Amino acid sequence: MAYLSGILIYLCILVGVGIHKVKSVKNSEDFMVAGRTLPWYILVGTLLATWMGSGSLFSGAGLGYRNGLAGLWSSAGAWLGIALIYFITKRIRNFGKVTVPDIFEARYGKTAAILATVTTVIAYTTIVSYQFRGGGKVLSMVSDGLVTLEAGIAITALFAISYTVLAGMFSVVYTDVVNGILMTIGTIGALIYLFIDVGGMSEIILVAESAGKWQWFGNWASERTGDISGPIIAISFFVPTMLLLMGDANMYQRIFSAKDGGSAKKAVLFWIIGVVILESVVSMLGLTGAVAASKGIIPDLVADAQVGITDPVELLEARQSGSESVIPAIARYAGLPLVLGLLLVSTMMAIIVSTADSFLLIPATNLTRDVYLRYLNPFATEKQILLISRVLVLVLGMIAFLLVSQFKTVLNAAFTAYNIYGTSITPALLAAFLWKRATKEGAVSSIITGASVTIIWTYFLSTWSGFGSLSPFLQELTYPAATLSILALVIVSLLTPPSKKEDLVKFFNDGH
Repeated sequence: MAYLSGILIYLCILVGVGIHKVKSVKNSEDFMVAGRTLPWYILVGTLLATWMGSGSLFSGAGLGYRNGLAGLWSSAGAWLGIALIYFITKRIRNFGKVTVPDIFEARYGKTAAILATVTTVIAYTTIVSYQFRGGGKVLSMVSDGLVTLEAGIAITALFAISYTVLAGMFSVVYTDVVNGILMTIGTIGALIYLFIDVGGMSEIILVAESAGKWQWFGNWASERTGDISGPIIAISFFVPTMLLLMGDANMYQRIFSAKDGGSAKKAVLFWIIGVVILESVVSMLGLTGAVAASKGIIPDLVADAQVGITDPVELLEARQSGSESVIPAIARYAGLPLVLGLLLVSTMMAIIVSTADSFLLIPATNLTRDVYLRYLNPFATEKQILLISRVLVLVLGMIAFLLVSQFKTVLNAAFTAYNIYGTSITPALLAAFLWKRATKEGAVSSIITGASVTIIWTYFLSTWSGFGSLSPFLQELTYPAATLSILALVIVSLLTPPSKKEDLVKFFNDGH
């Protein structure tokens, strides 16, 4: 009950901050990009808290639990993505827009902007849905089932939606700094405690090696059916995360919120350091949790989840689902001191809520600016724009809540969303700032190709009886979706007339 009470108090404090920040929102730019006033140290906190969501807390820790060091392949995609974005951060900030579709319209025209809006709304609403599921899992586990999974999902959705509706970006960014501090202290503190409890590094290595988890490709090859090798699976995790990060509208909207290009670039530099540290800690928490389970310190999550299941596909889903609960299990069963336990469960909710509110704000902002203002009411007043923004946050939050039941695990939802967005949006988005020869026809072709291949592979081809006989490169969605999307961008751009030089100047501005 202490953990549940601590979480609920924390959530109420967040809503209180949102209420307090309402008075700071005087116009739509305040709601969407915090008035473009954020210093670098605030940006670091909000970038870190936004990226570290349920995907890290559950699927990242679950990968560490099942596959050990190999689980870092997914995280490493984000590290490389941030490192690459660092070099064009000033260009992004100096462009001075509000949303990713703003960039697409200015560079590629209205059709590309509309497709970018639709893709963003679909992918980001899916991401919000699994944040709600993550919150439900935390509340259910730490309350010993007093709060059911369904009730926990509803509570998380209620608080995340309310918090975002109140003050938009202003309510998000400043509490994200606190969330970033909480998650750093909570995860590192829990890892140190559990590290000592299981017998130190030598014991972790011994147990991990015996289970095939102390190597860079872990036990992936034996975990999957068919002839798919560990390296192929590793890259299939690495690439979607990298593509999502490099095209992440949250990152662009926060860079647009910086007070200048220098602040934005400095924030991105410290962001990569924070992400490397925290995602490594979360992955190691997963691995150390597996060692703790082998010693009876916490329940054997995978074994418990597999009871009575014989179908290979269902077994894989059960292993994923069970292992994704490792951090809540550590908080509940590992005997953490009360203060550290409260900090860890608060960290989990900080991670979940901060990511959910950010991924709610982005599609609401896109629909407001790129649909409502552009096509429905071009002369809307600031009061009308704010009202529509808040209504859209509420509506999208409710849709995300209804989507929760569509995915059995956080990992499945995460990588479906990552692939839809990463393969559709990221190639053309990066080309806007890096490749002058990219054209509007190439961008439209890339978006349609990436989205179509992802949907066909996920919902149709994977159910085909002959799917298992395909080349491993075709079985893992990442390879065909990313490859065909990039080829469509390059080939169609080279076959169509180039953009005018005067239209490209603002996309290649590295000044102050």
